[in-house]
Amino acid sequence: MVKWKSSRISCMWLVAMVAAATCSPATAFDFALIGDAPYSLEDSLRFGRLQERINAEDLEFVLHVGDIKGGSSSCADEALQRRHDWYDRFSAPFILVPGDNDWTDCHREGAGAWAPLDRLAALRRIFFTPPGRLQGGGQLKVMSQAQNPAYASYPEHLRWTKEGVWFVNLHIVGSHNGRRGFAARTAADDDEVEARTAAALVWMRQTFVEASAQDAPGIMVTIHANPQFDAQGDSLLTAAFGQFIEVLRDEVIRFGKPVVLAHGDSHYFRIDKPLTNVGGRRLDYFTRVESFGSPHMHWIRVQVDPRDPLVFRFRQEIIPENAIRR
Repeated sequence: MVKWKSSRISCMWLVAMVAAATCSPATAFDFALIGDAPYSLEDSLRFGRLQERINAEDLEFVLHVGDIKGGSSSCADEALQRRHDWYDRFSAPFILVPGDNDWTDCHREGAGAWAPLDRLAALRRIFFTPPGRLQGGGQLKVMSQAQNPAYASYPEHLRWTKEGVWFVNLHIVGSHNGRRGFAARTAADDDEVEARTAAALVWMRQTFVEASAQDAPGIMVTIHANPQFDAQGDSLLTAAFGQFIEVLRDEVIRFGKPVVLAHGDSHYFRIDKPLTNVGGRRLDYFTRVESFGSPHMHWIRVQVDPRDPLVFRFRQEIIPENAIRR
């Protein structure tokens, strides 16, 4: 009888432990948001300090919003590989979103007068093959859209979850999302924009659907381009980003909880609320954060707490040695 009672107590203890593990509250975490860096030799010196500071922190990952080089610097494989190897020295997992300087603008003479689609293929090969591979240290399991055979061309479209919060990367770049003209532009360049954007919107919609189904407390969407929320009536910008903004608006309203759009492109640190409903009223649960960019070699600490009603908070981390003071 005593043995049965002891076993029963042990069993009840085990059940209680399993229940506690299952019901344990989500915990807060931090990650680094950077972008548009490094460009110049001077940037490289500053970026070395930036990397050193970030590596000294306890961060879950480093998220780079794109532009790993200057728009008129070399786009050769060797240049891309050097950036890859540098980013691989981050202690935390490193996640890249492609920027326009990384392939779209490689037609420039200073960049090597490449065909942009050739450089896009190189970027994908060096940074995103096989799908789901990251740079940096540590471990972070991500899902790539390319794991679906129907979207095998888009390994850079990633998403992952951490403590129930969802993150999704979309390949939407500056230079009017790759629409900007150049002398050797062909129909293939135009077709690429349409197909890539369509795939990105599918990926974003799917993410919101799945996050909603799991009752996620918040979602962060990351692109490279500044989508120019306030560019009303500009036909070129509407063609480049109008559809993205419309879908984003619909999903933010439907989700009804905190959503952050992180991007780079204009090299201007900001946090604001530029997304409006169709009536022109700002959506309070939507926040835009833009990373620092060249020549400002600093980073943003994103503090994520699933228990916080706002989920996301941001703190600028200024590196004194990199500060432009006058």
